[in-house]
Amino acid sequence: MITFQTEPFAKFIQDGKEIFAKHNKEVVLQDGQIALDVNYKAYFKLAEADKLEVCTIRDNGKLVGYTLWMLHYHIHYKTSLTANSTLIYVVPEYRKGLLGYKLIKWSINKLKERGVQRLMMGVKPNYDFGKLLERLGAVPFEKIYTIALD
Repeated sequence: MITFQTEPFAKFIQDGKEIFAKHNKEVVLQDGQIALDVNYKAYFKLAEADKLEVCTIRDNGKLVGYTLWMLHYHIHYKTSLTANSTLIYVVPEYRKGLLGYKLIKWSINKLKERGVQRLMMGVKPNYDFGKLLERLGAVPFEKIYTIALD
């Protein structure tokens, strides 16, 4: 049975660690240049400060997808609570149909309940789900480039 829920970071991370490496390998362009080295302490600090929202999909208890959002008052709009997506992922076997769409839509509703005014979500050129975001009402905001400096 598929369920959507918010979870404490500590509960999520027990199952999330095994998916992170798979997620990273699939979507990161500079894989190998910069090693995956998640700052779990920073995530726990965000969670303790109530500045992290973790939304998950589980299939009979098994983690199959997630969105993680960092919440902050935007530096340019100090009264506007903003949620920045740090992770959005659905394991490949569960990408049939509308499950990813439903996860993001469900997450958006949870963030609305928390008083979030704006969402910021990035997509990778090789993993571009922008059309799905546009169906949810998103519009392009800015284009970000990266340079890996060794």
